[in-house]
Amino acid sequence: MGFTQKIITPASDRFFIAYRPKLQLLNDTLYVSSNTGIYRKDLKQDSDWELYAFKDVAVIEFVKNGDNLLAISPGTKSGTDSLMFISGDNGKTSENCTPQHLFEQASYNYPYRIVQNPQNPNSILLFHSCYGLSKSEDFGKSWKNLNDACGGYQDWFAGFHPLDTTVIFYTGETAYFAGYIYRSEDNGLTWPSYMPYPGFSYLHPGGDNCIHHIAFHPDDANVLVYSGEMTVAKSTDKGINWQVQDLYDSGMYFYKILFDEENPGYLYASGICRKYSNKNDTIFVYRSTDTGESWHLAYKEVLDSDCGGVIDMLKYHNRLIFYTNNSGLFELDLNTTSILSNQAIRVEPDIIVSPNPVRGILHFETDAIVRGIDIVDISGRTVRKTIISGYEKTMDISMLSAGVYFAVFHTAEGNDIVKKIVKTL
Repeated sequence: MGFTQKIITPASDRFFIAYRPKLQLLNDTLYVSSNTGIYRKDLKQDSDWELYAFKDVAVIEFVKNGDNLLAISPGTKSGTDSLMFISGDNGKTSENCTPQHLFEQASYNYPYRIVQNPQNPNSILLFHSCYGLSKSEDFGKSWKNLNDACGGYQDWFAGFHPLDTTVIFYTGETAYFAGYIYRSEDNGLTWPSYMPYPGFSYLHPGGDNCIHHIAFHPDDANVLVYSGEMTVAKSTDKGINWQVQDLYDSGMYFYKILFDEENPGYLYASGICRKYSNKNDTIFVYRSTDTGESWHLAYKEVLDSDCGGVIDMLKYHNRLIFYTNNSGLFELDLNTTSILSNQAIRVEPDIIVSPNPVRGILHFETDAIVRGIDIVDISGRTVRKTIISGYEKTMDISMLSAGVYFAVFHTAEGNDIVKKIVKTL
């Protein structure tokens, strides 16, 4: 499946927070943030990889304005320094420039995204665990807090609307496992609430589906598509309202979604499959050919090792480039790929679990016929199995340790439905 590059991104040792480095394409050059700095490769000339900037620094993401670079890092294990680095000579030298204001509210912090305004390279958003969103208009010399109501459990995406940069978004999942989207239409000055979810620009109706990424139509400012946990959604009014598709049959946590800019009716999405949590050796590619109205599995390939799923993806001409958790980069040539199917993903009956968080007995409600339940921990290990008989709608998990698990419900139709649960003491 194309090429594998020796750029490896081991898990962060920073508490429980995942290390999510990003790809970036500037003109024909691919930049890869990694745990040992930023690497780059000229895709047009097919040049060799070279270390570009921030040697031996774990970089999550960076922005560039001429010879000036500004990068965010997971920093030290204590989370008290080394969160931001700057270079004024195109990566030849660099220094720690972590703003002191990041620690005015809390001593522990973590940056998630740093994003550049596509119409003003000096205008930058910084998404971080303590303040939510901050903004700089002078390429990081000074910062202003925009909104400190961040989600608190998983925070993933921040960005300017590329066709109207007065509109700003950030997304993730709250401590109550509700997916959220914050949306401002005045450069981040105000963040209006939309009923029936006061306090949030939008709250995912499924209740437990983190929103990982938003893709913007390259020509139509009103059309946006987001990706999340076994779900995608489309907006036709610039992100105010969303039509949600719960794609439980896929089992996919879609971490990245993108429009094909040469043919915006086509979209691609990838991530990690939680349906088979112990089989993270496969890259899955889903595609929509009707501007996000329906989705199908377009390609999958089993690799020689545990790649850990796709954490980022971009398109260069007719090639998809994937950044995996454990195995570096892979490439898919769309010109030579046999698409598996154009059949839309089946929408399986949903399962409602309660209480969640749960201490002892887990209850579930569904129209599906459930034959068995597996409880899988976050490392993919099955820790409990239960056979369901008759009309039984409960499972005892009181013996499990506190933590996050996935309940895999096996239905009589041969399908699996996955729900995330939290076990408390």
